[in-house]
Order: sequence, then C-alpha cells, then structure tokens
Amino acid sequence: MRTDGRLAEAGYKMTTPRRRVLAALREANEPWTALEVAARAGTSVASTYRVLALLVELGAVSEVLEEATQAGYAEGRCRRYRLCSTMGHHHHFVCRTCHATLDVTCDALEKALDEVAVCTGLRVEAHDVMLRGQCVRCQTLEGRVG
Repeated sequence: MRTDGRLAEAGYKMTTPRRRVLAALREANEPWTALEVAARAGTSVASTYRVLALLVELGAVSEVLEEATQAGYAEGRCRRYRLCSTMGHHHHFVCRTCHATLDVTCDALEKALDEVAVCTGLRVEAHDVMLRGQCVRCQTLEGRVG
C-alpha cells in the first residue's frame, strides 16, 4: 500500500505539507534531516516535524538516530528520515560507510524476540531493532565480498 493510502486508511487527509514532504522524501537518495526535508519541501520546520512524526508513527517513514559526529555535526545526536520500502513490520540496517538505510524483515529475528519475552516473562508490546554495519555494496567496494 502506498503512503497516501496509509494516511487515508488511518483517517488522515493528504494536506499540502504532507504532500510536499512525501514528494521531497521520494526524491531523496539518502536519509535526510528534518531541516533538509523542510528546505526541499518548502514547508515550515514545525510542519515538517509534525508530518515526519505522523509518517514514522504510521510506519511509512524510517527515523534513524545517529551520532552527530557521523552526520558531520559537532555533538549530540541527529535524526534522519527516509521513506520505507517495506510497508509491514520491519527493522532497519544502517551502513557505517555510505549511511544507506535498508529495511529488513526476518522471521528468525521475530521468533528470537518472542523467545526473549517467554524466557524473561516480560510482556513486550513493541520493539524496534536497529542493525548497524556495512552493506554488501560497500563490502564489495572494499574487496571484502564476492
């Protein structure tokens, strides 16, 4: 299902800021900060943050938190956003070299997380797994694969 369909299904209208933010994210070839999205979308920063928060909540956009030094900032943490290619439940992998963000689905991982709940007696109501490492493309460029 497309992102516009997800908005409608959840009871949200396609407003001008939502349309512009989605259009900007569709053009992105890498994850962008909210400020970069706002600049490219021509929307206010406040509207952009609200739209991004909604799209993250609906699972249509991934929000990746990275150390600011990796992102080129002096200190703290930086959030980057991109459209998800997988519409169902999934996790994310971030390449430490090219910073690509990939959607990952894995039944074995989900079973392992279910087992954690059974073994600990915890009631896990939601989870997010962030995988970090090096993508196949970057491994190949460094001569580590293939």
